[in-house]
Amino acid sequence: MEMAATKTDDEQAPTQDRVIARLLTDDIVEWRIPPGSWLREREIAARFGVSHAPVREAFRHLASIGLVKVVPWRGAYAIDVDDHGADEIYELWKALFGVVCRLACTAMSDRDGRELMHRLIEYKDVTERTTNSAEHLRVSNRIGRFIAKRSNAPMALELLDRLALLARWQHNVYTDEFVATHGEGEVGRRSAVLYEQLCRHIVAREPDDADRVARDLIATSQQNFAEALAEYKARRTKAKPGRRRARAS
Repeated sequence: MEMAATKTDDEQAPTQDRVIARLLTDDIVEWRIPPGSWLREREIAARFGVSHAPVREAFRHLASIGLVKVVPWRGAYAIDVDDHGADEIYELWKALFGVVCRLACTAMSDRDGRELMHRLIEYKDVTERTTNSAEHLRVSNRIGRFIAKRSNAPMALELLDRLALLARWQHNVYTDEFVATHGEGEVGRRSAVLYEQLCRHIVAREPDDADRVARDLIATSQQNFAEALAEYKARRTKAKPGRRRARAS
């Protein structure tokens, strides 16, 4: 009997461009490559010891998820934080998450519902234990992704993953000073209350209510982020007036 073909290790391994794109994504999202910084093909190729071809493909991948802008013959630069882009991300997030939660009301099994409520307990515990907004976002995104996976909407899940990545990138505008003076812990607790309402509406199969609360939940983060962004922009303008885009090292 003929054996089924199996993939070799080389076929299973990610291609050079994907590896480079993943590592650059981490650098951009964590602001190790600051917003607005140039990424030059030659420098990136030297960093990873590859030719220019996989670097160009990596840039195209990063551009497709919105993390860089490609400029022909010059390279690419990491996107910068601005009011319009931030609003676009949050408005898309609200609309898409509302639709996903509506779908989850009919697609989730009773077992999924019990798992959802268990994850909710974890999130509420995190918001009580710490005011670390990055930790809140991490656990919140885990719940959102669980809902999306159980909504039987793979395209929506992919889009939500992209929006969550951009939200993580934006989150670097938060500073310890902002968190200390703006009651970030209270924002986390308010979000936990809304998340509990949302989860209960999904389990009870109430799509209209789930959609509404899902949008309210993202709107809470949106309002808080707008305040953090305003402070970030004021601080950057004061520190570096007329700053030009810096080249990434």
